Amino acid sequence: MTTTIPQLSNILQQLLIEDATEIGRTSGFIQRERKLNGANFAQSLIFGWQANPKASLEELCQSVRVCGVDISPQGLQERLNSPQANRFLYQLLLKGIRYLVRTTSNRDDLLAHFTGVYIQDSSKIELPACLHTIWQGNQPEQATLKLQTVLDYQNGIFDLSLVSGRAHDCPLQTVDLPAGSLRLADLGYFKVKVFEQLNAQGVSWVSRLPARAGICQDDRVTHVLTWLAQQASDQIDQCVEITAQRFACRLIALRVPSAVAEERRKRVRQAAKARKKSQLRPETLDLCDWTILVSNLPREQFTPDDILCLQRLRWQIELLFKLWKYDLSLDQWRSQNPYQILSEIYAKLLLALIQHWLLLVGCWQQEARSLSKACQTLRKHAFHLLAVLPHLSALLHALHLILPTLARCTVQTRKTRPATFQLLGRASP
Repeated sequence: MTTTIPQLSNILQQLLIEDATEIGRTSGFIQRERKLNGANFAQSLIFGWQANPKASLEELCQSVRVCGVDISPQGLQERLNSPQANRFLYQLLLKGIRYLVRTTSNRDDLLAHFTGVYIQDSSKIELPACLHTIWQGNQPEQATLKLQTVLDYQNGIFDLSLVSGRAHDCPLQTVDLPAGSLRLADLGYFKVKVFEQLNAQGVSWVSRLPARAGICQDDRVTHVLTWLAQQASDQIDQCVEITAQRFACRLIALRVPSAVAEERRKRVRQAAKARKKSQLRPETLDLCDWTILVSNLPREQFTPDDILCLQRLRWQIELLFKLWKYDLSLDQWRSQNPYQILSEIYAKLLLALIQHWLLLVGCWQQEARSLSKACQTLRKHAFHLLAVLPHLSALLHALHLILPTLARCTVQTRKTRPATFQLLGRASP
């Protein structure tokens, strides 16, 4: 069921007025009655940073004034730079994530086979080292926040959890998914037991094959490169057993053009350098010549090109992270105060959530949507939404005017390097 504009209006008022006021008190952020309460504090930050993700304290004070409160930059900084503000905004974010805003997708392309397409990945934000007791990184004195995210590409719902950067992705993956859905995740989530559970639940999946997961032959495990060298083709589509667990699945392997392989090797070397890894195994570089996928999708319904197209959907969650980090400047800040930085991150994550709700209702059903263009449009209306938020009839009127314009924020069709929606449309269900 698609969330309507009246339903979204009620959710926005519930979260940003009633919930924010209550959590402001229970979190200890608001200890006595004052003009600046939890509601107008959260609203001012969210819509102030929507109007300008790099807004200064002086600019944020302007959004506070829209809420009817006069405060100095120094006063606002004092409130932002406190553990109580961190706790309040974090708890409000957790509350917001529990609200369900969704759209219903009636597709006639390749995705019509599935009840949902769940894409999981994580993104990291490096923090000042003094915050390592809150969000610990891989090193003892390193602070890193990891955003563990699951996006249902078809229905637009995303689930977000905040964990320490040192936490490994694999144990955090979501496997309780509805039957008939498709699950996509990167190599960090590769685990045979998870695939077995997805099979039992009637969930389809596609994954890249890591180099460590060999192919079973004659009661022994053969390295995937050795196995590929034994094949007589540069395009392989076979049922195989992988790892020592002899897990049966479908393997698709395609040799890529040399220019693509060289570009991959360049990225692998750069990533190794960034991790301060002095040497790369030769097989790691040799595997750049191939695209290797495993799946449980049946050969009778899905061609190798179909599976490659579905795997490409995994990039959509990277686009979501890009939207948060570049359009909302989630990992950028002007302050050097650690608690103020954390307040900004939590408030911008709330903004990312609310912005996503607006995109869902406004343009998610448009297959050629441009989320970046739609966000630029929303940015122009930030103070307008902030001003009308307390007044339901005015908020409804504003959303009825603004949200339909988002559907006109689209990307152009391309002959070279077609967009994802074009590739999906070329495959019939």
